[in-house]
Amino acid sequence: MKYKSVRTTKYIVIACLLLNSISIVVTAQETEATQRILRGTVATDTRSLDILGNRPYRPKWAPLPIARGDTAAVPVLHRLLFSEDPLIRARSAFLLGQIASPDSVDVLVRGLKDTKREVRIHSGIALACMGDARGIPVCAAMMEDAPPWIRYYAAYGLWVTNTTRARNILSRYKRDKDPVVGPAVMRALSTPFVAPPPVPRGLANTNRVSALHADVFLDGCGIMIAEADWWWHKGNFDQSIRCLEVAVFLYPTYVDGYSSIAWLHWSLGREADAVRALKRAVETMPGDPEPYFELGLHYYRTSQYELAEEPFAKAVQLGPDFRTRRMYAHCLEKVGKLEDALRQWTTIVNEDPSDSIANRNLQRVKQLLHQKSGSQE
Repeated sequence: MKYKSVRTTKYIVIACLLLNSISIVVTAQETEATQRILRGTVATDTRSLDILGNRPYRPKWAPLPIARGDTAAVPVLHRLLFSEDPLIRARSAFLLGQIASPDSVDVLVRGLKDTKREVRIHSGIALACMGDARGIPVCAAMMEDAPPWIRYYAAYGLWVTNTTRARNILSRYKRDKDPVVGPAVMRALSTPFVAPPPVPRGLANTNRVSALHADVFLDGCGIMIAEADWWWHKGNFDQSIRCLEVAVFLYPTYVDGYSSIAWLHWSLGREADAVRALKRAVETMPGDPEPYFELGLHYYRTSQYELAEEPFAKAVQLGPDFRTRRMYAHCLEKVGKLEDALRQWTTIVNEDPSDSIANRNLQRVKQLLHQKSGSQE
């Protein structure tokens, strides 16, 4: 499946949810909140998501049930579960678990027997998140050494199944060191399960499914971005990271997802994790200049100029534009390559002689070169 390139300057607003995206609307206040979500204002109006966050069945540590009941997407996801691409099947299974339609149980059970491990993983976690105990073995296996965001959903799924067996499994992971998984396990063990209102049966008429669901993975990515923004406003950066990890799982070319993950890790003092996130973007999109630019920008902002030079050069090679050339020129100056910096600024000025800032930088670097040559005489 070919993915669209996705970039934003903040978190993209969500205009992709249908009316039944929030399945149980019980008050006038919630009806108003639903309409705000439909107008695509959830990213800037956290009060709308607070309505979901305060559902009586949702504990404070659990994911927001934004996608719950979005049954219009279910027929599309059912079809995608038969895709030849196992990653598309895995992503479909994950989203079906978040929607929690009872019509998806049978297809997810079949997913437990898929030939590909990633499909079996997300089918099992999806079933557990819907309260089906057949997902427990998968969740138990994932709690051992899966990536943190998968362990989080496995822990949540074990809690939702509400069985003694699941609680015994959770009790073995009370000391998980991950800042999201560890607290989730502890709270799951101390939080009584409250069953949510059931999602009604009945698949949508595929002829009437909104065109907004033509790419359900972009929709799902948008939902996770909205939740990441909500957690960010709550001051829980680690939960924001968890949401953004899901966003890039669902839509791997969401460049800002990786850079936002990196920034959050860096802000929490985890430089190595920040760099790993940006390098994952480069590995995912090796022919796209944006991931290289973001990696170079991180190194530059953290004064690691020698490390910034190579990714900036690659970004210029793949797609020279206003930002990449300027940052590359600044970086070359920082590492002492004034002649190369001069060539970059000369190219920029030749393309746009009216660019006053580039002209000033060009003259400044010329002056630095003149001073350097004078000091060597």
